[in-house]
Amino acid sequence: MTRFKQISMICFVLAMIYLWSCDNHNSDDFGRKPYDPSKPVRIDGFEPDSGGLATKVFITGSNFGSDKSKIKVYFSAQYHEDSVAIMPAPVIGSDGNTILAYTPKMSGMRKCTIHVVSNGDSVAFKSKDFLYRTMYIIRTIAGRKGTGELKTGKLSEAEFHQPSTLTADNEGNIFLSHWRVPYTMVRINEQEDIVESLMSTSIPMGAPTVDANGVVSAINDNGGEFFTFDPLEGWTVRRRSILPSNDPATVFTTSTAHSIAAHPETGWLYTRFYVNGHLIKINPVTREGEKVSDTVGGSDSYQVFDPNNPNILYIAYHALHCIYSFNLETGEHEIFAGKSGESGWQDGPADQARFTTPNQFIVAPDKSLYIADRGNHCIRRITFDERGENPVVTTVIGKGGIYGYQDGNPDDALFNNPRGVAVTPDGNIYIADYENNVVRKLTIE
Repeated sequence: MTRFKQISMICFVLAMIYLWSCDNHNSDDFGRKPYDPSKPVRIDGFEPDSGGLATKVFITGSNFGSDKSKIKVYFSAQYHEDSVAIMPAPVIGSDGNTILAYTPKMSGMRKCTIHVVSNGDSVAFKSKDFLYRTMYIIRTIAGRKGTGELKTGKLSEAEFHQPSTLTADNEGNIFLSHWRVPYTMVRINEQEDIVESLMSTSIPMGAPTVDANGVVSAINDNGGEFFTFDPLEGWTVRRRSILPSNDPATVFTTSTAHSIAAHPETGWLYTRFYVNGHLIKINPVTREGEKVSDTVGGSDSYQVFDPNNPNILYIAYHALHCIYSFNLETGEHEIFAGKSGESGWQDGPADQARFTTPNQFIVAPDKSLYIADRGNHCIRRITFDERGENPVVTTVIGKGGIYGYQDGNPDDALFNNPRGVAVTPDGNIYIADYENNVVRKLTIE
C-alpha cells in the first residue's frame, strides 16, 4: 500500500469513527450515500490484499449504502475440490462507497474471494483474491524478566531462573526443565492457572519428552539416569538408573546428555552423550540401554523424530550450528539442515539455511518442525512438501541475531537465547526464553 493510500485510509477510519458515533445513522448530512435499489452494488477493489485474523480491510465501490445493519461481507475459500467455506466478516461501517470490515478466522493459507451483500443485493469481486495468511502472536504467560529465583503458584505470580527446555502432553500440561537451583521439573497448566514443582534434584535435567501414553521422561545432565512422570501416578517422579546391556557390541560410556526423545511407535527412549557421541536407546521398562551408533563427539545435542518417517531421528548439534539426520535402519548419519561448523542466520532450502547454536526442537500437528535457534534469538520452522521431502527453513518469530524482550507480532517480538520449544495439539507453541527468565506462548491465528 502506498504512503498516500495509508494516509487516506487513516483519514477514512477517523471519519468513520466520528460518523458512526453520531445518533442519526440514517442521515445523509455527512455525505453518506444510502443504498439505491435502482442501481447495482459494485466492488471496485480492496486494500490490503493479504493479512490474517482481524485485519482491517477497506472495500471500495458504489451503492453499498450506509446502514451497516443491512450490509454483509463474506470471505469464501476453496478448501477441497467439492467444498467451499464461506465465512462472515464483521462490518464496522460504510459511507456508501467504502466498507470497513475485519477478516474472519480461516484455517491455513487461503486465497479468498470477497463478497458484499447490501439490502439483499449481492456481488463478488473476481478480479483479485485476498490472501489469508497465518499470523503469529507472542505473549508472556509466566515469569518476569530480570528475576533470579523459582516461584510457583498462579501464572501471574510465577518466576523462573533460566527456564530451559519444554514438552507438552495432550491434556494442556507444559513440562519445564528448570536449569538453575532449584533444579526441578515444573508443570504449567494455563486452564488450571498453576505453576508447580514436581520434584527437586541436585543435577539439572535435559530436554524432556512425552511418549504415546502421556508419560514424561527427562535425562539427567550427567547422562547416567533418567526421570519419569506418569499421569496415572499423579506425576510422582521415578528416578531410574540406565543399566548396561549384556551384549558387548552395544556397550556405551555415559557423559553429559541434554535431550531425550521417545520413539513414536516403540516408546524406546533415545539420547546422545556429549563426549564420545554415543547414541543409545533405553528400554523404559527394563531400563537397559544399548549403544545404537557412534556420532559426532564434543557437542551438546537435541533430538526429535521425523514427523513423516519414525526411522529417522534428527539431531541438532549445538556446537556445529547444524542439524543431522540419523537413519535407524541403515545407520546413515548426514547433514539435514545448515552447514557443519558454520554459524549464521539464513532462511531457505535446508542445505542453504544457517543456524547459530540450535537447541531443542519439536514436531507440530501439521508435521512441520519448530526449533529454538538459540544464538540467533529466534524461532525457526522447517516445512516439507506433500511427500515429506524438500525441507525449507523459515524464521517464524524473532529477529535473527538481535536479542531483547518484546511481546507482539513477528515484526516486534524479541527473545534472549530461547532454548526450548513445545507444542500442544491445538498448534500453540510454548517457548522457554532462557535469558529473559520467562515462558512465552506463540499463538497461531
